[in-house]
Amino acid sequence: MTTLRIHDDCNGALALDLRDLIDLLAPRSLQASWMVSPVVLHHPVLGRALDEFMVAGEHQLEAFAAKGTVVSGAALSKAAREASQVIWGQFVGTLPEQDDTWIMIRAVDSTFYEVTSSDEAVLGAIRSAYKDVRIAAGPVTSSPISPV
Repeated sequence: MTTLRIHDDCNGALALDLRDLIDLLAPRSLQASWMVSPVVLHHPVLGRALDEFMVAGEHQLEAFAAKGTVVSGAALSKAAREASQVIWGQFVGTLPEQDDTWIMIRAVDSTFYEVTSSDEAVLGAIRSAYKDVRIAAGPVTSSPISPV
């Protein structure tokens, strides 16, 4: 699997949100089942993991994360459109009739989005749609964060 980090900005703010990625990857993103959860961060100073999930605006995404239930692509798309901004969150998509993860999307502190997938069509779409795309050594969950 390859992890890409999208850092595109517009006037000092991240130039994309979850709804943009769902739209970019449609129709497959709408056919997928999604698990919504916090991003797990390993804090080097505290010596423990922190779970982060934060959304500005409508809070259906937070309800999905709190319940830990699987939601349809249509439900995720609707909730993403109603949210003003996804600040922290993890979204794992699985395509019908597949057991393996198709894609993992992480919103990281409104600073960048991480997209992890082995699907070359996904990776190509990300590289084509965004200007500041970097290959990550690994997902943010394995990287330490700076002290609070």
